[in-house]
Amino acid sequence: MMKSGLSGAFLLLLFLLCTPAESGLGEVLRKRYDYYKNNHRNWEEAQSHCRGQYNRDLAIMYSQADTEGLDIDDYFSWIGLIRDSQRHWHWSNEDESNFEPWAQDEPDEKDDCVFVTYDDISRFHATSCDQYFFFICHEPHDDHYHYKFELKSKTWWEAQTYCRDVYNDLSTFTEASDLDDVELPEDFPVWTGLHKYEGAWKWTRGLSEYRGWSDAEPGNNNDCASISSLSKKMSATDCNLRYPVLCYWDNLVLVNESKTWEEALEHCRALGNHDLVSVQPGSEHSYMMKRVIEAHTDEVWTGLRFLAGEWLWVNGADLQYTDLPACPLEQQHCGTLSKQGDVKTRNCSEKRNFLCYFY
Repeated sequence: MMKSGLSGAFLLLLFLLCTPAESGLGEVLRKRYDYYKNNHRNWEEAQSHCRGQYNRDLAIMYSQADTEGLDIDDYFSWIGLIRDSQRHWHWSNEDESNFEPWAQDEPDEKDDCVFVTYDDISRFHATSCDQYFFFICHEPHDDHYHYKFELKSKTWWEAQTYCRDVYNDLSTFTEASDLDDVELPEDFPVWTGLHKYEGAWKWTRGLSEYRGWSDAEPGNNNDCASISSLSKKMSATDCNLRYPVLCYWDNLVLVNESKTWEEALEHCRALGNHDLVSVQPGSEHSYMMKRVIEAHTDEVWTGLRFLAGEWLWVNGADLQYTDLPACPLEQQHCGTLSKQGDVKTRNCSEKRNFLCYFY
């Protein structure tokens, strides 16, 4: 047994020392919001779309500062330009098209319906007619058209039907000045990960008490939450409606399996381009606590290790915690992060959950 233990310790030392360390590495945390304004989705489809990429889900907000930093006011809107079976462009009202300010590399031969985007309303873009966007209708007014932006989400054909029923037709533009009338900011819903689960509002991933409701919200009739593109206030919204989507990603992976420190290290590195996490005091520490609280154990393993007479992060990051024991008790040579926010030294053979990160 002694021989086996010594061999394991030697192999661990060799493993750590042979692993390239990023000397002077600072914070390892990365996070971002991804906004998708193309092909609006209902809430369930939005969740599937976000989860289709690694370690990502519908957006969670932890504070008002998160919402204030969001850039989600851009939108796509159908206009009445379409290509017919003879491959000619014309407007929904059958007028010939003499005004086509295409964006660069547009249109593609396979795309037959046209939309504009708020960040560059003066350029036309073509895409498949079965995408779901907002749309712009028109109705005659004296010698020009009066335009109406609709927050409803429809395919091009559905938008055409709606405009013809309610106004006159899907929008026609004959000159650049027409577009000035529709180049306006619009306040519309964007899907987030907040939803009602077993009678309570919860985020699809992560724990946060932030809600940020608009006045009189949340209502009792809807079970999914959207955030307003301009006011950044949240509302309870019909889950079946189609809107743009806000996803969220960070590079932390909380593993709710209980393993020894060495097993945790091996697990993280087996994921490829992952390691046990290092933590720097300040905002990174505070953010990681939001993930630690989701663990099934009171503490989680980090990449902190006492080796060759000193404390170090196994990824080579700077060590800024100064209150670690210079001579830790025997076996207490591994570091944890507790749900109370403390960095603690523990017996490496104990089993607990752990945090990996992607680099």
